[in-house]
Amino acid sequence: MRWTSGAEASFSIEEAPHRISTDELTLLNSVGIAISRHPAIGRAKAVIAQGTSEVAIAKAAWYPKIEYGVRPGYGGNFGSEGNQSGARATAGVNQLIYDFGRTTNRIAAADATLNRQQYQLADVIESTASDTASIFIELAASQDIVAAAQRQVTTLQETRSKILDRVRAGLSATSDRNLIDVALHRAEADVLKANTRFDVAAAKLAEIIGLRPRHVAALGQTGLQIYQLGSENGDTEQTPAILAASAAVDAANASLKVAESESYPSITIGASRARSTGRANAADDTWIGLSLSGNFPFGGLTKHRVGAAEAERRAALETLENQRLVARTALASARIEAKGASARLENHQKVIELSRSSRDLYWQEYTLNKRPLTEVINPDRDIYQAEVEFTSAVADGLLARVKAHVAAGRFVELLRQQDQKI
Repeated sequence: MRWTSGAEASFSIEEAPHRISTDELTLLNSVGIAISRHPAIGRAKAVIAQGTSEVAIAKAAWYPKIEYGVRPGYGGNFGSEGNQSGARATAGVNQLIYDFGRTTNRIAAADATLNRQQYQLADVIESTASDTASIFIELAASQDIVAAAQRQVTTLQETRSKILDRVRAGLSATSDRNLIDVALHRAEADVLKANTRFDVAAAKLAEIIGLRPRHVAALGQTGLQIYQLGSENGDTEQTPAILAASAAVDAANASLKVAESESYPSITIGASRARSTGRANAADDTWIGLSLSGNFPFGGLTKHRVGAAEAERRAALETLENQRLVARTALASARIEAKGASARLENHQKVIELSRSSRDLYWQEYTLNKRPLTEVINPDRDIYQAEVEFTSAVADGLLARVKAHVAAGRFVELLRQQDQKI
């Protein structure tokens, strides 16, 4: 895998579906493939290309301009006798000298807009990585739940075999066989439900990466990769979304200065040559010198331009504050979710251990006719449900850590660093 640096971090892989086995898919593989092919990232890159051209257009104002024109027609010139047909041609060159900061601020606005677009690309990459990781974690968790459901079926099948032996020997009632069959069918339904959950998650991942995995890395291995990313601490001010909003403020400030300078003239230096056809050539001339040009629009046009630019600036500032609030809230919420998931793990683990020990004890008491079969079967159900809750708690903890890294704007960067160590 190869990640590029900077805001255009991406996963470069040729014919990824052919090189990565669907039986060995990992979190890192999935995120990399998603980044390499997601259309939102391609669109963001195209917008950056457009922004780069806009910067070049703004800077081109400082280059000299060659002007020309040809005007054929019919008329008379001063001092000529009557009207006549002819043509007038002009050619010249102009160089902008000073326009009271209008061009400079247009360039600054274009630069700031390009910066915003680059940060938005980084934000799209971060969001794509986060979405892919979330789906992958759900898929890995579903895979573990399928295994837990199958273990429940296997255990109940073993219990059923023992019950049938006892029924044939006259040690258990025939109704016990019906009870164990009901429990077994219910467990088989749990397997179908778990498989459906896995299929749904696999279909979601297939939409993003372009291939449907048959098997993925276990949830424990996925968790190890995420925990190796390190602490969730980070400066939210450096997240791509906030940096993009800050660049939008810079662009709005520059646009406001452009609007304020619209009423000032432009000073250029140039040279031109004009020639006319026909007998009269009194209009032929050569001109070299300075030129002062501007306009005074009516209807309060300049005032309205400044007002619109000021409103745009206020909106950009509010957007920046909103992004800061969103980032801080997301980081704080992710940390709370991670702590809650960690606390749940210990309780579910105790339930699993106690249920397993109870299951063995209840079977011994059942053989001594001290317990009904229902109390022997129930621990298997309790174990399965506790394993489902335990797996969900693990997945929730991993999702919380991913959210925290995304809130700090470092998820893709940390994945890239981990990839370089492999």
